[in-house]
Amino acid sequence: MMYKGDYALSLIVLIKKKINETGYTWADLFGAFCAAFVIASAVFVLGNDFQNLAHVHSYSIVLPAIICICITALLSGLSLFVFGNSRVQKGVLLVACLFLCAALVVGYSKDVFFCLGLAFVLVLVIKYAVGLENEGEIQILKRFDDKHSLIVVSVLVAAFTAGVFAMTAAKYATFGHSTFDFGIFACMFENMAETGLPNTTVERGKELSHFAVHFSPFYYVLLPGYMLWRSPLYLLLVQALGIALGAFAVRRICRALQLSPSMATAFAALYLLFPSMSNGCFFDFHENKFLSVLILWSLVFILEENRIGTAVFFLLILTVKEDAFIYVITICIWMFVTKRDRLFAVIGAVASFFWFLFACQMIRVCGGEIMSDRFANYSVEKDAGLFGAVRTCFIDIGYLIKAVFAGAATDRFKELTYSGQKLEFIWWLFVPLLFAPFLRKRSSELVLLIPLLVINLMPEWRYQFNVGYQYTYGTAALLIFSAIMYVKEASPRVRRFLVTSMVCISMVFMISLVWNRAGGYFSEYSENKTKYDMTVEALEMIPEDATVTAYGCMVPHLWQVDVLQTVPKHYGQLVPTEYFVIDKRYETSGNILDMYHCMGNDYDLICDKGYVKIFKVKGSD
Repeated sequence: MMYKGDYALSLIVLIKKKINETGYTWADLFGAFCAAFVIASAVFVLGNDFQNLAHVHSYSIVLPAIICICITALLSGLSLFVFGNSRVQKGVLLVACLFLCAALVVGYSKDVFFCLGLAFVLVLVIKYAVGLENEGEIQILKRFDDKHSLIVVSVLVAAFTAGVFAMTAAKYATFGHSTFDFGIFACMFENMAETGLPNTTVERGKELSHFAVHFSPFYYVLLPGYMLWRSPLYLLLVQALGIALGAFAVRRICRALQLSPSMATAFAALYLLFPSMSNGCFFDFHENKFLSVLILWSLVFILEENRIGTAVFFLLILTVKEDAFIYVITICIWMFVTKRDRLFAVIGAVASFFWFLFACQMIRVCGGEIMSDRFANYSVEKDAGLFGAVRTCFIDIGYLIKAVFAGAATDRFKELTYSGQKLEFIWWLFVPLLFAPFLRKRSSELVLLIPLLVINLMPEWRYQFNVGYQYTYGTAALLIFSAIMYVKEASPRVRRFLVTSMVCISMVFMISLVWNRAGGYFSEYSENKTKYDMTVEALEMIPEDATVTAYGCMVPHLWQVDVLQTVPKHYGQLVPTEYFVIDKRYETSGNILDMYHCMGNDYDLICDKGYVKIFKVKGSD
């Protein structure tokens, strides 16, 4: 007959035996406690505002202590008696920490410095959880081949496309898009479908080709799809899909560099989770967002030594926008300094520069001028443009350094949004990559940062150094490529730590930027669906051949109207039209008052439904 003391002694002996067999250490016990602490913290964070300490006093410290002790015992028991190692508790710690970080940034979003603190914690946890084990030592990764990789990446691409499309479609449904920069493209594509010309009446206050503003023949690549689904929603869908397809290019780059299928899949996930990829889609529709996929596929063909493929994608990059030649020249310089087909690199660089000159001339032919005012701060001659900026950089390097690291021009922009300062912009882009692009073994590889300098940091236009807009996509593609090359250079025993850290930090940063914005649009539409549906129904009564003046948020929903005048009108003065469309949500704003002033007493209210009022000129049929 055994007494209670004998059972306890037997249990202690058994635990000691298991500790000796498994090599379980005090460090592992502390790791189990950390996992328990993180889980307990997550339990108490959920449903509470962690910034408000009032909820702390409603709990006794005994409860979290009991939770920690129980979970620590459970995880230690599983490690000793079930799995025979501490990997499970390490995995639990990593997943719990990632979940806690995600929950925290949902409650305190868009603060890059808070995200920095969470990134530091994540790196410490991943260092313990993942360690420096070679990925080949993990059995499941040995069985993960190219077929599995392709399937997983395909699922991720589909999920990204569906998710981003749903979020941006919700913004469209809540009349969150405006003339700039969605209404102009909704109207432009409809006109392209009807006439073949990229003309609109809303971009510059008169009928004008969009090519007078930016030379972007790439839009014709997207036109066949629009002919099948003639709706502004098509633009949001093809944009989300176009960005997502870059994940396949990332995967292929990794395989060309002989990284494992699991590593290639992880980098594809990193690309899709990168903070600017989904966040930038909230700002409407832009040709720049296709730069990522085009640049990455050009790099695929460079690594595979396929000249034809490289040339095709170089050309596609150039058709995106007149300033896209910067990316092609950068890639060509990188090819030259890394001794990859130098003759082709020289030809590509020269050809892209001549394309830039051609694009500038085409803008003039279409009735516009290249938008060189983004570099006006680099010269006392405000029309000196890019070449004036080059001159200043050679003569006054101090001014360049000041301009690159200074904040937004506060005299021009009185208020600063998140990511409004250039240093914060650098954090958003480089922390998820662990600053890998700066850590390359060969300093010549830093040439891939040229677009970051020229496109994002040199101009004073604050949107160019903000991860919520379209100017980051080309830069992000090159940064991710550089990070892949850095991981390739690292020893196999640190690769998994690096990639795991990048993926987890990117996820937290992305959630910080996207979650609340997306949730806001979904909840707004859900709560006011009837009013939004009534607004759409009211707008459908306006004939397509009418002349219409509409508040900006109504313009994307009037894409079939031939002659539109948008408010606020940045170019020219308001002129009377057959219809005036008032957005009731902003009825007290100065811009709406300008519309009422322009109408005078010459219009009748013919519809007041949902969020819209429609006026029609008196005496018209």
